[in-house]
Amino acid sequence: MERFLVVVECAIEHNNKFLIIKRPAGVHAAGFLAFPGGKVEYKDGSGNILVEAIKREVFEEVGLELIDPIRFVTSSYFRDSHQEHVLDVIFHCKLEKSKTEVNPALHEVPEHYWLTMDEILAHKDTPPWLEGYLSSVNNFSTIK
Repeated sequence: MERFLVVVECAIEHNNKFLIIKRPAGVHAAGFLAFPGGKVEYKDGSGNILVEAIKREVFEEVGLELIDPIRFVTSSYFRDSHQEHVLDVIFHCKLEKSKTEVNPALHEVPEHYWLTMDEILAHKDTPPWLEGYLSSVNNFSTIK
């Protein structure tokens, strides 16, 4: 029986810009832009494990404590560079009460940016899947 590795990412938005990280060398999709996130772990609890995982991963990677609502946007499947099956779950959090000062863990986040959607789409290191996730976030935000 094959199993999925579950990964969570969060489109963190503030003042019409998104927090984007550059993936470090030596990992899947190294050098590409991404939303902060990572693998779901057993320690993420028994409640809403995906939300707890994204809160933990965002704090570990960029030092933000998400206290604003976190909403599910979409999910996708891919095989990573090691041919593992990956379920990638995308969330969105619009910062209104959460602090916005980024304090990255440099071993995981060598670079970070606050970029508009247009800036992300025009960036040379934006992979096609991030474009799709942004489209899903945009569609989610406009359907209320």
